[in-house]
Amino acid sequence: MSRDTGFWFRWIIANAVGELLGLGPVAFVAILLVRVFSEGGGPEALFGLGLFTLLGAYEGAVVGLAQWLVLRRRLPEVSRRSWIWATVAGAATAWLLGMLPSTIMSFIGGGGGAMPEPEGAGVYVMAAGMGLLLGAILAAPQWRVLRRQVHGAGWWIPANSAAWAAAMPLTFLAAGLPLPQDGLLSLLLLASAVIAAVGALAGAIHGAVLVRLTR
Repeated sequence: MSRDTGFWFRWIIANAVGELLGLGPVAFVAILLVRVFSEGGGPEALFGLGLFTLLGAYEGAVVGLAQWLVLRRRLPEVSRRSWIWATVAGAATAWLLGMLPSTIMSFIGGGGGAMPEPEGAGVYVMAAGMGLLLGAILAAPQWRVLRRQVHGAGWWIPANSAAWAAAMPLTFLAAGLPLPQDGLLSLLLLASAVIAAVGALAGAIHGAVLVRLTR
């Protein structure tokens, strides 16, 4: 296995594990809140906005650490602190902006069902569009770190846009699957597999660009 291929595989694993440990608890809280706040009115939505922004920061810290443990082999000049904080900033901002439209609509529409939801293929087009935008937001603070170390660091932003445009529809596809009927363990295993797959897919795409940037 070449040095580049080894780095790429480690990067994929780091992103899969990072998302599993970072996004997994966020998904659990989301399921819990849906059950508790079934009406989804304005105050509840505002609470959710703040909570998920904080949880997004947690996800960013976990993913950032997992990424840095691999990145330091190629870019030892990048400090753990700078990379983790950049990832925290990107993830928290992405969660904040991603949830802001539905939060605003919950106040305008007074809660339940004010915003029409796309159907069929439109769901996945919307998910890809979200990934395209939020991927750029996620990557922007990391780009500020990378540009001090590598030439062509600007490619990191479109690489993340492409990665999350591909990975985000997978989360929506999984959400539409029938729930396992044989208990909580099966549900947790399914959710864990999906989250790890999302991280691996995103990592494979932006990792391929990172390999070239760090040669």
